[in-house]
Amino acid sequence: MLHFCVILKIIRVCMHVDYFIRHWRKIMWGSMIALFSMFYLFSCYGHPKIIDTNLNKEFTHQLSNFTFLVKEVNLVFCDKIDEEMSTCDEITFPESSASGVVISQSQSHVFIMTANHFCMDEPPKENMPMEGERLIQVYIGNTQRDAKVVFEDETNDLCLLEALKFKKENFAPVKFAKEMPDIGDKLYNFAAPNGIGSPNTKLMFDGYFAGCEQGFCMYSIPATFGSSGSAVYNEKGELVSILVAAAIDFENVSMGPDISKISNFVKSIDKVVDIY
Repeated sequence: MLHFCVILKIIRVCMHVDYFIRHWRKIMWGSMIALFSMFYLFSCYGHPKIIDTNLNKEFTHQLSNFTFLVKEVNLVFCDKIDEEMSTCDEITFPESSASGVVISQSQSHVFIMTANHFCMDEPPKENMPMEGERLIQVYIGNTQRDAKVVFEDETNDLCLLEALKFKKENFAPVKFAKEMPDIGDKLYNFAAPNGIGSPNTKLMFDGYFAGCEQGFCMYSIPATFGSSGSAVYNEKGELVSILVAAAIDFENVSMGPDISKISNFVKSIDKVVDIY
């Protein structure tokens, strides 16, 4: 448990859609259309046309390595009558979104770091029994691919995903900062808050380093649902943190583990799996 001089209530920055229903037929179709429309407009699904845009030269690699993540769940709604008649309702639905960063690549795969609370499968709610497999979709630029969890660090809320590398793809490995910045130093963040992301848009935020407490650091970088797992860089373009939380009722304060925690996590993985 972290103890800050100023007590902050924190919330995991991961959008979870709570349906609060007992049966699929009770959902209003109007609500369904609205949800799908928002996901269509604010995610990669809604932008099939790719515009050739230029990237900031100082952050070319960081922008290219940004990933938009969507967790999909295959929902199955059944009551006793449905089970007997084999008439269960089933639908694949976006459950949550997050951000991530390609930290390295092998000859056949890319390795993506994000927040572990996004990777974890949450137990079904009592009033909503669910069955089905959860899948993570990764969007990098104009590409889409499946990803699987390979390593998790629940203590520091870090997760490493593995996905296939497409032909002719090449990602520069992320450079880790050797130490945390000084309080007041400027930092940069690339994220898809509230699922806002597309091949044609790259949201970039900035803020300042505010210090650390027991390896958990604070930044004056805005963050909300969907910002989980987004990378924080110093002015040299070196990774200093991964955002995993934000302050309640004041989303201009975000939090994440310091670079030593992230470096140790990656080193422990590289001893088992060759990720470079």
